[in-house]
Amino acid sequence: MSKNRYEKNKVIKNYRKLFIEHKEGAAVGQWSLEGQLFRFEKLSQIAPLTDMRILEIGCGIGDFYPFLKKKYTNCYYTGIDIVPELIEFASNKYPDATFLCLDLLEDDFVDKFDYVLISGVFNNNIKNSSELLYNLISTAYKLAEKGIAFNFISKYAGFYDDGMAYHDPVDILKFCIEKLSPKTTVFHHYERCDVTVFVYN
Repeated sequence: MSKNRYEKNKVIKNYRKLFIEHKEGAAVGQWSLEGQLFRFEKLSQIAPLTDMRILEIGCGIGDFYPFLKKKYTNCYYTGIDIVPELIEFASNKYPDATFLCLDLLEDDFVDKFDYVLISGVFNNNIKNSSELLYNLISTAYKLAEKGIAFNFISKYAGFYDDGMAYHDPVDILKFCIEKLSPKTTVFHHYERCDVTVFVYN
């Protein structure tokens, strides 16, 4: 998938603007602090992550890292994002973690991890948002030796915001089971309108 097919430049511009406005904190990722934390909590329940190698795709300014570090001892964290300013900020704030600016759908990246986590990446209302989701979770699954966890907003949310993307959990469950692994768990509407999916190897 080329960068223009999922409006990569639009995404970068959006998060760069949020970073300039807010400098740090959950708002840089379009979250409230409460919303960010309950999503982090759910994703981190995929497995006991102590001593695990963890990759976060779309890490932003790295807020997930201190959350994981507090909850689990000795987890080895790498965060990647497509926005250079966010990666620079995260690298300076958390020098004991690894942060890389790259696009998994365009750049070569062959490292392996125990678990790959993705939070909020699929919420932006952009062209081909569902295609981006399928391509990125497929790529993430190849990098994970134990499993992946990701979230998105359900199309059954009961409301609609023009700026957000909504996905069909039935279609995504079918894709995960058929294309990735039958060991797939879906948590639908566990809080608000969120869906979290765990896919295990």
